[in-house]
Amino acid sequence: MTTDKLTRGLEALGLADRPGLLEGLRAYRDEIETWNERLGLVSLKDPDDLVVKHFLDSLAPWALFETWGFSSLVDLGSGAGFPGIPLALAFPQARTWLVERMERRAGFLEITLEHLRLPQVAVVQKTFQEVKDKFDVVTFRAVTALEPKIVKKMLRLLNPGGRIAAYKGRRETIDAELVSLDLGLTTEVMPVKVPFLDEERHLVILKARE
Repeated sequence: MTTDKLTRGLEALGLADRPGLLEGLRAYRDEIETWNERLGLVSLKDPDDLVVKHFLDSLAPWALFETWGFSSLVDLGSGAGFPGIPLALAFPQARTWLVERMERRAGFLEITLEHLRLPQVAVVQKTFQEVKDKFDVVTFRAVTALEPKIVKKMLRLLNPGGRIAAYKGRRETIDAELVSLDLGLTTEVMPVKVPFLDEERHLVILKARE
């Protein structure tokens, strides 16, 4: 990983001038590099993987999020904090919950939030099915397939007019999942370009019909 690639990636996304974002991501990177070997937080086959496949991937759809004008977000199965922490750094005005059931990962998130000084972000060590609060946006990345039973439980976490934003890869896989998802939802599949990444990435947006 090189800081230069992080800087260039934020420039490519139009986020270079976002106050505190670059500095926050650098501090976040330091925490992951300190704890990753001990806790097995993320798999890094290439030195740039942390920046490209995690930081920039989490932030790639930021402009779409901004159009929603959301004030609260919950990241399910947050793991090492993706996409929740990068989004919280980019949108510090939003109340954000990081839901992670594994104790060691939740502990890492708590330590990281202390260092990043993000008072609007909370770590919740539970399964997402145990969460009772409601939010404008529900995010998750590589946690689960879009199965009807799972999506129904996620819908219970949404405020009226809220959205589920699922970070996904290949369109072929997404289409196969959506075939069985007949829950009266408005569904959008948005291609997402991640700087320096040649893999297919999409954001699947699910919204209850009003």
